Amino acid sequence: MLIDKLGYPRGLRATEYDPDFAIRGLHYDFETGWLFKLDAFHNIQVDGVHYGRETIKNPEVVIDRHRGKHVAPNYLTHNLHHLNDLFSLPEACLLADVVQYFLDHNIPFHPRYLADDIRGMAQVLHGHGGIGPGPLHQRIMANITDYLEPNPRIVHYLEKLKGSGKKLFLLTNSSFEFVDKGLSVVTGLDRWIDLFDVVIVSAGKPGFYNSRRPFRRLNTRFTSNGTSWAYVDTLLPGEVYQGGNLNLFSQFTGWSGHRVMYIGDHVFSDLRDPTLQQGWKTGAIIDELRREIGIQNTEGYQRMRQWMTRLEQLLGQAQSAVMRLDEEDNEPYREYSAMLESWRDERRRVRRASMLPFNRQFGSVFRAHQNPSYFANKVISFADVYTSDLENLGNYPLDYVFYPERSYLPHERYH
Repeated sequence: MLIDKLGYPRGLRATEYDPDFAIRGLHYDFETGWLFKLDAFHNIQVDGVHYGRETIKNPEVVIDRHRGKHVAPNYLTHNLHHLNDLFSLPEACLLADVVQYFLDHNIPFHPRYLADDIRGMAQVLHGHGGIGPGPLHQRIMANITDYLEPNPRIVHYLEKLKGSGKKLFLLTNSSFEFVDKGLSVVTGLDRWIDLFDVVIVSAGKPGFYNSRRPFRRLNTRFTSNGTSWAYVDTLLPGEVYQGGNLNLFSQFTGWSGHRVMYIGDHVFSDLRDPTLQQGWKTGAIIDELRREIGIQNTEGYQRMRQWMTRLEQLLGQAQSAVMRLDEEDNEPYREYSAMLESWRDERRRVRRASMLPFNRQFGSVFRAHQNPSYFANKVISFADVYTSDLENLGNYPLDYVFYPERSYLPHERYH
């Protein structure tokens, strides 16, 4: 679409999506065109900054621009685009490919224009602002079994919740046609609607949480265009509604505060506003967890982590020993200094090696070396629990309480 609609170079057709290039949670810099990962404290992971498909090998280039590794709040707000959902993976790859193509062919460009064009075409593909499913959803619907398969565990879990007296609601931005096609396959039911007490489609999140748009009843005997003109003042089981807003939802259902548990896969569109505005309990579905936990549990990765911990202990002990030395006593001082530098080099090597099993360019979705990643920090800020699959929660009794572990401050740890 970039080529056909916006006149981008035809040579871009030769580029192919690389599913192993990017991870979720990266930032794209509108001013420099760099693609990188931030940690929870807004520090750049400088050994993984990419300009196009190439790594910036000299970290001082990055450090000089920001006068350090830290990104100022104002710069973060106005100049960085957070690629935070699963659709961001092809977006990040395309951004890198287009930047690389323009660099290779000496085509002048502003990085923000590229991002705006790619984001705009993505909106068209998803059909945002239109009626019914967009082109991408239509293509998926035409080959739905290539993407989805029956999952009786989800049906069992939802029926278990309903059987215990829980009220269930579905709140999605997707059109009814798309949801109906998908859930018919996943549940294997002709009337999957009956699993829920309230069904809301085309919700327009995150606008749903702040707008005053009314609900509109959908006539599911037709298509997503078959809507009613009547005023909606209640949300009934067996019906499908579109649009609406959070205040009306709480008013019509009486569901509010910590008694509501909302589970979604988009940290910002799904979880942030219900947590902050309504005090809902929230859960995040994060597909990458399954793979990352598998890597963490391998013998090789465990050995690297243990060696890193031991290295840092040795560095601390050696630094304490150096503090007690007289600098004028040259030989011992030089020996300790050389040993420290050797261990620091080893720490850098192991730290880099521990990234590679997750993603060779950017490392783990959840870690930026020692710190949580920016993405992970948002997850733990807005989600009370997170898991790779909804049905995992079915492994626990319905009255099970997940107690959070104590988060230790540096001065609280035993030394």
